[in-house]
Amino acid sequence: MRFVEVLLEIKVIWLLIIVTSVAMIVRKIKLPYTVALVVVGLVLGFFDIISGIHLTPDLLFFLLLPALLFEAAFHLDMDDFLRNAWAIIILAVPGVLLTMFIVGVIVAFGIEMTGTGMVFTMGTALLFGSLIAATDPISVLAIFKKLGISKKFTIIIEGESLFNDGTAVVIFSIALAALQGGELTFTDSLFRFLFVVAGGVAVGAILGFALSVLTAQVDDHLIEITLTTILAYGAYLVAESVHIFDMHFSGVIAVVVAGMMSGNFGTRYGMSPTTKLAVSSFWEYVVFVVNSMVFILIGIELTVAHLVDHIVPILIAWGAVLLSRVVVVYLTRPLVNRLGSDISPRWGWVLVWGGIRGSISMVLVLSLPKDFPHRELILSMTFGVVFLTLIGQGMSMRPLLNWLGIGLVSEEKRTYERMRGGLMAVSRAMEELERMRERRTISQENFEVVQKDYLERMKVLEEKISDLHLEKELLKYEEAYAARRHLLIVQKDTLKTLVLQGMVSEEAAGELTRKLDAELHLLEEKEEERLQEES
Repeated sequence: MRFVEVLLEIKVIWLLIIVTSVAMIVRKIKLPYTVALVVVGLVLGFFDIISGIHLTPDLLFFLLLPALLFEAAFHLDMDDFLRNAWAIIILAVPGVLLTMFIVGVIVAFGIEMTGTGMVFTMGTALLFGSLIAATDPISVLAIFKKLGISKKFTIIIEGESLFNDGTAVVIFSIALAALQGGELTFTDSLFRFLFVVAGGVAVGAILGFALSVLTAQVDDHLIEITLTTILAYGAYLVAESVHIFDMHFSGVIAVVVAGMMSGNFGTRYGMSPTTKLAVSSFWEYVVFVVNSMVFILIGIELTVAHLVDHIVPILIAWGAVLLSRVVVVYLTRPLVNRLGSDISPRWGWVLVWGGIRGSISMVLVLSLPKDFPHRELILSMTFGVVFLTLIGQGMSMRPLLNWLGIGLVSEEKRTYERMRGGLMAVSRAMEELERMRERRTISQENFEVVQKDYLERMKVLEEKISDLHLEKELLKYEEAYAARRHLLIVQKDTLKTLVLQGMVSEEAAGELTRKLDAELHLLEEKEEERLQEES
């Protein structure tokens, strides 16, 4: 038994070596990291180089998924989310339901028309539609961050991905229960959906708030990292463990809400800047490892022979997924725009092509009972769609952005960003140097020597930035926009702190916050209009 365990440990170490090597290589070539991992995993699986490690529902649901969801939610700014909440909710709830029906209908009729004699019931097709509805745009978001794509659009894609994960999981569980003899009516299904989602929101909010209050009582980054780990996995387990009316709450929704509570409330009022940096670094590392493992294991799980045998149903399913995405985006776009999130036709195509499928779909399809009708076909279709969206859409996203004229960064802007980043880093170092002098951790003589060196660096950087401003007026405007936005957010945070300290009433702070929100919204609207005109 111990020998088997050692072998497993060796395989895990080899996987870590492989994913690290892939990460180092893709830094040199223009290939999305997740796409590269799937390709490498496919090669490993084809030659059976690493066997015995498989994606299982328990591994994904209870170990990997909570970490992925929590980290993404932890870094999702609540104010940004609320400003784009309608777009996110419409895409994540009605959008998932519409996707399920469109994909289900096309797949059911498409497979019947292949002439193979295979009968794919509408119920089974809708189940497939539900498990393939959730998006997983990790590789797309990585490209967005690298190119400096509009933050507002990034928030919409990231927020939709977070919440449609929960929607897809809930709808899948309801559809599976109905197929297994539950005989659920539409009213029963709607009640189950609302109950499970509302319960997940409640569990996540309560635990997120409680752990945030607890972190405010300590100032030890190791303890606070541990508390966030407990929160991520505890929220999932508690939600899944609560059984009322023979139903449990959504663990996925609970983790997302808990992460947002901790990342917005907990970090602002319960963590020092040093602790916040340590917590963020810890979760960044965890997600790097987890994401790497998920995508390389996806590649290993993909069986080339099965994909080839079911190539026609796979292509039908992929076409159905793409068509459903087009319908969802462009059918909901007028409503989304009316509610305040301006999505131009050009951005709409980015939203369509960015609807990549990934880990959630893999988790759900692997959780199907072994004796489920057409399980092997559904597995192959899911793996095939995940593979095609990751490889086809993931690798072609950058060319699409270039073709649409979105995200093109000039050399002047890249230089400016390097200069501004360097100046901000030096400025922060100067502040820390001053604190070191006040704490007597550096002598006055050494303080003056180091200070002189940093002052010279600041002077050089300021002169270079000034020259760039003269050459490119747009860079000066963008700096002013970033400064105004940051200062408005600082004012909002200050009002929240004053309320907690009892120095300003909630009513007065609420009125002032609404005015600041209006200013911020107007500022961002103007910036979005400028970006759209520029692209």
